[in-house]
Formats: sequence, C-alpha cells, structure tokens
Amino acid sequence: MLSRKALAIASLCTIVCTQAGIAEEGFKSSEFLGLSVEKQRGYISTAATAAGVIANLNRAGQAKCIDDWVGQYSASGYQPVIAAMKKLPDYHPMAVTLTVIEKACGEFRYAKATAASP
Repeated sequence: MLSRKALAIASLCTIVCTQAGIAEEGFKSSEFLGLSVEKQRGYISTAATAAGVIANLNRAGQAKCIDDWVGQYSASGYQPVIAAMKKLPDYHPMAVTLTVIEKACGEFRYAKATAASP
C-alpha cells in the first residue's frame, strides 16, 4: 500500500508542478480535451489512483472497484471519462473524472473518523 500512496503523491506533484494550469479552479473539460492523449491519461490515472488510495483507507470494496475500473479503461484512454467531458465541457476535469468513477464504484462519502482512529 505504501508504494501506491507514493505513486499517487508523486504523480500528483508531477501534474501540479509541470502543468499548473490544469490544477486551477477555472480549468474546464473543454480545455482538457485539447491536451495530448498522454497528458489526459496521466491526469485521469492520477485522479483514479488518489481516489483508490483514499477508498482503501475507508472502504476496501470500493478501492477494489476503482482498481478494476482502472484496469478496464486505462488501455482505452479512459473513454467513459472522455465521453462525459465532451458532454460536460464547462465542468472541471477533476469533477467529471471523480463523478464517473463514483458512478461506477459508489459515493465518496465516508464516516467521520473517531479520535481513537489512526
């Protein structure tokens, strides 16, 4: 699990450091669709990995679903996300990506941790 966390953090840092514009609040899916396929894949993969790491800490079944979803759609360039972005061009790509994953694997709502929880 540590390597998955490290990968998510490293990938996120790479996106933020090298492509600061895609992390901005005003960034839209219509702009995202103009990026190279390689950058699109990296962005969606990073979002899915981060979602999987968070899910793994909260709901193991959801984490497995996200891993399976990535396995199913990574080779096609995450076409369900790209299709949703084409329909929702004014929304931030992260919002669209997480919504597609959430639709496939369940809501990202978790019970609040208690003080005794790590």
